[in-house]
Amino acid sequence: FFYNKYLSEPLIAAGAVAFVLPVMHGFFECRQALVNGAAFNYVLVTRRGRKRQGTRYFARGADADGNVANFAETEQIVDFAAPSASADARVAGVQMAYVQVRGSIPAEWAQVINMRYVPTLRVDGGASAKRFGAHVDRLIADYGEVAAVNLVNKTGYERPMGDAFARLSGQSADPRYHYTHFDFHRECSRMRWHRISILVGELAPLSDKFKYFRARAGAGMQQQQHGVVRTNCMDCLDRTNVVQSELARSVLEQQLRAVGVLGATEALAGFPALRAMLNNVWADNADAVSCAYSGTGALKTDFTRTGRRSYWGALQDARNSIERYVRGNFLDGERQDATDLLLGAHRVRPGAAPFADRLSSEARALIGTVYVCFFMLVYAFFYPRGGRWFGAANVAFVACWSAVVALVFATVMRSHTAEMLSWPRLAAYPYRPPIARTSASLEIPLVGSWLAGAGSGPAAPAASSRATGKKLA
Repeated sequence: FFYNKYLSEPLIAAGAVAFVLPVMHGFFECRQALVNGAAFNYVLVTRRGRKRQGTRYFARGADADGNVANFAETEQIVDFAAPSASADARVAGVQMAYVQVRGSIPAEWAQVINMRYVPTLRVDGGASAKRFGAHVDRLIADYGEVAAVNLVNKTGYERPMGDAFARLSGQSADPRYHYTHFDFHRECSRMRWHRISILVGELAPLSDKFKYFRARAGAGMQQQQHGVVRTNCMDCLDRTNVVQSELARSVLEQQLRAVGVLGATEALAGFPALRAMLNNVWADNADAVSCAYSGTGALKTDFTRTGRRSYWGALQDARNSIERYVRGNFLDGERQDATDLLLGAHRVRPGAAPFADRLSSEARALIGTVYVCFFMLVYAFFYPRGGRWFGAANVAFVACWSAVVALVFATVMRSHTAEMLSWPRLAAYPYRPPIARTSASLEIPLVGSWLAGAGSGPAAPAASSRATGKKLA
């Protein structure tokens, strides 16, 4: 979690460790809470790992050393030892903490951008077993037992990832590793978000077994956490945030009951101010982690903030989803390069600049055409032909330029997709498709084939076939 370690290496190598300031990347918030007259500080900390970090579509899966993308450790701290905390003798000096982790599915896989809303899913099962084993071994060494909670869909597009994770987990013979697959979207469909309690109940025996950290001033450590819940979905953002927040609330109830602040039958739901504070802190945490990985705030934060799903929240999710599409396809390549430079995944060496503009003349012509089309459409909006927006002249004018835009996009999707997308240029990205270069004139869909047919005549196809046959022969 030493996020600026690469930047600090020259100082460390020179022995100037006193000038090194370790920086954590993630989230931190501290709030004061009051329950049944007992005051304490509630602290939430998320530390993002520095290995295999990056953007949503360019950092996926696990590397050969078992480091997974978007790995983060979230710690919930309940501090009765702070100066502002309660002086109640029951809880004076008590400090408790609970740790969870998240991370990409520990296999070799990728989602390759293709200018469509849904990227191409690639799963490599051959190299995944070793990477999965290295990741699990690392987690067990750092945290003790591991309960892996997989939230991806069991059907449809995400099914190959769920099957791969289940298959790898089934091959693990380590009794300290536990696997649970909870199809979040199916179980909580149609706004049935209360069904998350099913998963919390299923994990309760393991949570009781793992325990949590507890210490008291003057008495030292009284209890230690012996295991960790590892949660993931496809991005390890939205569904993961919701589940982690519910697990943390469940443990917080146990902690407050253990020190006598909550009665045996009391629950956090009976304290609206505390519940609202927890909701907002966890939603802020979700947004911070999501912005670092996807470039937008998290989805489903209306549930995290209010405890229920709303249609307004669904509209906000739609907006964020559209922004994620634009960023993932057209902007995130440069963000990935920036992350690789910051964390040392790419080390600068003398040589040719990797950021040279490599667009072909065809691609530049297509981009220029789109600019002209949009200018003409804006012009038609402010200065409609014939003085009316819906007059025949203006409608025909707009339709013609819109048709040109559609033809340009069809051409791009057909032969220039890889060239137009934003790819990382520094560290190697193995799933980038080759860019087709051609010096021939552009072939416009529909129009090009129609012109070719109109200019050739009845005998043209046979002549073309004979010519092709001679050339191949």
